[in-house]
Amino acid sequence: MKKLNVLLVEDDPSLLALTSALLRPHFSVLQASNVAEARAVLASKPVDIALLDLGLPDEDGLVLARSMRAKSAHPPIIFVSSRDSASDKINGLDIGGDDYLTKPFDPDELLSRINAVLRRTNAHASAPRRETRVRLGEVEIDLDTRQVWNERLETTPFTRAEFDVLMAIVNANGRVLSRAVLLDAVALSPDHDAGERTIDALVAKIRKKLSNGQDGPKIISTVHGVGYRLGLVRS
Repeated sequence: MKKLNVLLVEDDPSLLALTSALLRPHFSVLQASNVAEARAVLASKPVDIALLDLGLPDEDGLVLARSMRAKSAHPPIIFVSSRDSASDKINGLDIGGDDYLTKPFDPDELLSRINAVLRRTNAHASAPRRETRVRLGEVEIDLDTRQVWNERLETTPFTRAEFDVLMAIVNANGRVLSRAVLLDAVALSPDHDAGERTIDALVAKIRKKLSNGQDGPKIISTVHGVGYRLGLVRS
């Protein structure tokens, strides 16, 4: 049976080598020593689970996790870090991490936690068919072609940044996303300004385009003091 891919992000060469050796009998290990390398792996290869350190040389692992979660709930994430404060653990889990293990760790415990997370997220099963078309009320969205149709089957043009925000909210499927998380979703887009108020402006434009100027249930709901979430059940 084909081994699942584990992305191991660790900047300590010795620990990277030791952990890789521990995982290789069970998984195919994809290594990265910083956030830039991890992003390159995620963009080029399928990843079934990610093990993220926090104190990385170019960016914090929380930044990487936040951008991953802005795009999708997959792959599951286990933080593996020497930072053991309650706030670090809470931040990691709040961002969308599935578990948090402090260093130094017991090898058997690491394997056990990986398998537990994989069981919870059904990653051992064959990859599910990815839903590319989503209906929200009278609006239909194709996440692959980045097209949006209204009830009259007319397409509505979206800028890259607008669609990135819309896709992040749709993929969250009801989970609240903060403005900071949504800003990460458009971090690579050329048509946005770096600021959380930009998200409010983008959401306003998205709502206007999705409603076509009509009153009705909002596809994107505001959670005051927190951020935004999907306002309608996707079908």
